[in-house]
Amino acid sequence: MNKRGQVTIFIIVGIVIVLGIIAAFLFSGKVEVEVPSDLGPRVFIDKCVRDIVEISVDKMLRNGGEILPSQAIAYQGDEWNYLCYQEDYYQGCYNIHPMLELQIEKQIVRDTQGDVQGCFNEMRDDYVNRGFDVTGGETTYSVDLLPGYVEINLDKKVDISSVESAQSFENFDSKVNSAIYDLVQVARDVVNSESQFCHFEYNGYMLLYPRYDIRRIDYSESKIYRLIDRRSGDEFKFAVRSCAFAPGI
Repeated sequence: MNKRGQVTIFIIVGIVIVLGIIAAFLFSGKVEVEVPSDLGPRVFIDKCVRDIVEISVDKMLRNGGEILPSQAIAYQGDEWNYLCYQEDYYQGCYNIHPMLELQIEKQIVRDTQGDVQGCFNEMRDDYVNRGFDVTGGETTYSVDLLPGYVEINLDKKVDISSVESAQSFENFDSKVNSAIYDLVQVARDVVNSESQFCHFEYNGYMLLYPRYDIRRIDYSESKIYRLIDRRSGDEFKFAVRSCAFAPGI
């Protein structure tokens, strides 16, 4: 056998050995899956709820502050939710989401409350399966948009007991890092300017507030806005239809 054939055999044998080690690791029962009772109630609920809220916050950023866009324009395969709208070509738009911040907070709760309760159900089932007694009180849940993050207000009394011990938990508050609050404030400035002047001077705004990258595309008598937070990379997307033929613009 020549040297090339020997090298080929060694390579094949090496691959087989590596695959065997991986298979043994996967099927030997040594792959540990984190479960609620291993993490502890507070850590498990914190991680479970934060993951759920993060997904919902991304949805709000993508859909202009709603679970699903309610009044939107299709552009490049996406639905861009209108925040300010006017049918008349020569009139300023109306702010159709004047309480946008509060609206988003309510939308996040509506979008996630079933899954948040599911986190507690999963935790309860795991502890019960391991022989614990688990009782829980009413769930009080809300979120607040704040500069730099979303605050999760979550209160529920949970008692976990066994023959050897008993523990009680109540406060499960947490937070998700996000620039959504800050981007909503910028969106408010955009809408206020569009409704009053049929225009928003986004280049000048970026000079004053270099933290934000603001992009606008004029499309089908509407304006497509992308507000990007340079620090986090978060992006808030929406549309405006205002004074399609505004003079001097």
